[in-house]
Amino acid sequence: MYADGIDVVFFEEFSDAGAHIRNMAFYNLPLRMLKLVQESIEEGSLVMTMEQAVHRLTGDQADWFGIDAGKIREGDRADVVVLDPSGFGQNLEQVHWGEMENFGLQRLVNRNPGIVKTVLINGKLALDDEQLVPEFGREMGYGRFIPAR
Repeated sequence: MYADGIDVVFFEEFSDAGAHIRNMAFYNLPLRMLKLVQESIEEGSLVMTMEQAVHRLTGDQADWFGIDAGKIREGDRADVVVLDPSGFGQNLEQVHWGEMENFGLQRLVNRNPGIVKTVLINGKLALDDEQLVPEFGREMGYGRFIPAR
């Protein structure tokens, strides 16, 4: 799990934040949960292992929703997030207002620099060195509908 201070974490975010256009990126539930688990580990009052927490955010939820996601297996699409746990020391509850491109609206967003380093969606690089790649949101292939079984 830990290699050179970087955690490799695989998760799908299943919250209802996307149902509200002005706070689509407002709540970072997976990061908050991982921070709480990391703090419990550091304090010696283990709630669960980091591996168990990652599974709760990925495989458990995918199984509960009955979708083919949340696990890294040969032949599956690759949804991968690389995190740096040293960034968990910051306030993850602080929010900011950010511009919504093409809408002329402001939305609530969380800005937590130093945690999420890299994101692959369906095997395509979406975030590299904490920066969105120019193709993300403009090219096809980053996501697809995942039907429940």
